[in-house]
Amino acid sequence: MAGGPPVFKPEQERKLLFRGKEIATADLRDGKGYVSVRSLCEAFGLDQRAQRRRLLRQQGYFAPYTATIQMNTPGGPQPNLCLMASSVPLFLTGVELERVQDAETRDLLTAFLDEAHTVLAEHFGISERGELQFLRESVSRMVAEQEQFEDTISKKVEAELADLRRAHEEKVQQIREAFSDLRQQVTRLEKVAGPKARLTPEELGQLRQLVASLGTLLQEQGVPKPYPGIYMDITRLTGVSRSEDIRREDFAMVVDFLEGQIRGLTKENAKPAKAKDV
Repeated sequence: MAGGPPVFKPEQERKLLFRGKEIATADLRDGKGYVSVRSLCEAFGLDQRAQRRRLLRQQGYFAPYTATIQMNTPGGPQPNLCLMASSVPLFLTGVELERVQDAETRDLLTAFLDEAHTVLAEHFGISERGELQFLRESVSRMVAEQEQFEDTISKKVEAELADLRRAHEEKVQQIREAFSDLRQQVTRLEKVAGPKARLTPEELGQLRQLVASLGTLLQEQGVPKPYPGIYMDITRLTGVSRSEDIRREDFAMVVDFLEGQIRGLTKENAKPAKAKDV
C-alpha cells in the first residue's frame, strides 16, 4: 500500500442510467463530481484494461482529473479509478473506435469525434483547409474532363457540387444531433455528481437536541456512553462520515429515526408507572 495513490471516501454515490446500463458516480468533499471508469467502459462497450492503460500513459494531462475512490460494488466497497465528470468528453475523444463493440455507440462516438474535429478547427482558424482542398479537387476534375465534355462539363460539375453540398449538410446535421445527445448525457453526469446542500445551523441545532434527548433516555436505561453509538447510527443511515455532512434531503429521515427511538424508550419508561397505579 505504501507509495500508492490515496483512496478517497465519497460524500455521496449515485447511479446514472445510460442506454439501459448504470454509470456509477460519486462526489467528493470538495464538491467535484467523478465517474467510475469501469462503469463508463461497460456502458460504452469499451475494454476497461485498455482504457486504464491509456489513462496511465496520459497521466501528464489526466492526473489532475483522476482519483481513486472507495465505492460500493456487488462485492462490497472497492477502490475505483474515477474520472472527473467535466473531463469525460476529452476522454472519449481518445477512444479507439475499433474497440467499441456496440454499433450504435460506435456511430455516436464517430459523430462526436467529427464534431470535435470541426470545433477545434474553427477554434484555431484552420477550417478553411478542408474547403480549399475540396475546391482544388473540383478544379482538377473540371480540367481533366473539359476536353471530352466541353458542352456538358459546367452542368455536370454544378450537379455534383449540389449533391455534395446536400450530403454534407445532412451529415453535419446528423453530427450535431448526435453531439447534442452526448452533451446532454455529460450534463446529466455533472448534475448527478454535483455537490448537495448541507444542513443549516438551525437544523444542526435541532439534530443535537434530539441526540441529547435520546442519549439521556439511554443513560437512564443503563447505557454508559450512548452518544458515539447514536452518531454512528445516523451517519450510517445517511451514508456520510460526520453528522455535519448530512444533506438537507436526508434531514427528515434522520429526525424520524431519532424521534422514533425517543418514543420507544419513553413508552418503556412509562410501563412501570402504570403497573404501580393498578
